This record gives sequence, C-alpha cells and structure tokens, in this order.
Amino acid sequence: MISLGEDTLSHLREQIRPYLTESRYQHTLGVEEEAARIGAIYLPDKIPKLRVAALLHDITKRDSLEKQLQYCEEFGIILEQGGVPFPKPLHASLHARTAMSVAHRDFADVADEEILSGVRWHTTGHNEMTVFESIVYLADYIEPNRTFDDCIAVREYFWNGIKDADDRKMLVVHLCKTMVYSFDLTLRALVEEGEPIAADTILARNCFLERVLMLEGK
Repeated sequence: MISLGEDTLSHLREQIRPYLTESRYQHTLGVEEEAARIGAIYLPDKIPKLRVAALLHDITKRDSLEKQLQYCEEFGIILEQGGVPFPKPLHASLHARTAMSVAHRDFADVADEEILSGVRWHTTGHNEMTVFESIVYLADYIEPNRTFDDCIAVREYFWNGIKDADDRKMLVVHLCKTMVYSFDLTLRALVEEGEPIAADTILARNCFLERVLMLEGK
C-alpha cells in the first residue's frame, strides 16, 4: 500500500467523485473529517487510514438494486443471513458489502484489509467490532451534514460526553455507550417502520452493551 500522505488523500478525493452524487460527495467529505476528529482521540496513528475508509465507504451507494445484485454476482457476495435468503428490504445495506468489493478492485493501492473492513461494516455493524470499524460507523452516523433527529442526538451525546471522559478507560466506555445508543435508535426506527433488522446489528448492540457492563464492573 502506498503512503497515505496529503497528496494521496487529495488525489483520492478527486478519484471518488465520479462514484458519488454531489450531495453524497459532501456527506463523504463530512464523514472523512469526522472520522479524523474521532480518530484523533482514539486512534491518532491511524487517522490517514480512517480518512481513506471514510472516502470509500459509500462508493456504490448511488447504484441501483439491479447494479448491486450484479456486483454480488461478480464478487461472489452471498445474499443470505444466518443461512436464510437476504430479506429484500435489507438490500438498502448492500452498498456496504459491494463498496468493500469495489474498493478492493479499484483502490487496492490505498485500501488494506483494515480499511476494507471499516467500509464493510459501516452500515449494520457486527459482533466484536474493532475501534477502527466503530469510528468509521460513528463518523458516518454523526457527521455534521446529517440533520436527522437521531443523528443529531447521537452527535450531541458523543461530543458532550467526551468532556467528562478524562482517562483512557472512560473514553472507551463512552465510545461503547455511544455505539449502544446509536444502535438503540436505529433499532427503534426500524421497528416503528416495520422493517426487518439485520442480525449483525443486534449482535453489535449486544456486544457493546456487554463491553460497557464489563468495563464498569457490573
């Protein structure tokens, strides 16, 4: 993988433009900056990689369901969950899977396995998420261009709570609590809308809750 200096990142920002609508491009730049901001707290040595993951996370978002399914066939993406067919409404999260594969194909010079994993799990989350994956997920949820009530609520919860986290353990607990809060809001919205819920999201929520309880000695 080549060096992820500012020249490389600047070039990547231009490379991804054809993959995105203008509004999605602005969102992506917002995610990049938010990932760097969160990364400065939790993974300062990985800020360039977080920027790359953020820039690549939505590169297939604009593609139609037909195109998403073509990607699945091309890259051998299996459309099932727990051994059963992938529910049609969950196709909205397919772009995370296909973006990972397209990023590996088109941007292999800047996207290693950790970056690709951040792209893969930025929508549903999964069991035992890494800090890197969590930052990409959270940055996508709370970047400043997001105006949905849930996004605003999680953004305020995270950044307001950082002020009270004065050691490493408290910072980790706060990140885990923020992830639980974001999943809770997502699950509530899906239930209210009568939509199916990805099993990975439930596993992710429970895993972060268990981490909080363990770290707080409960």
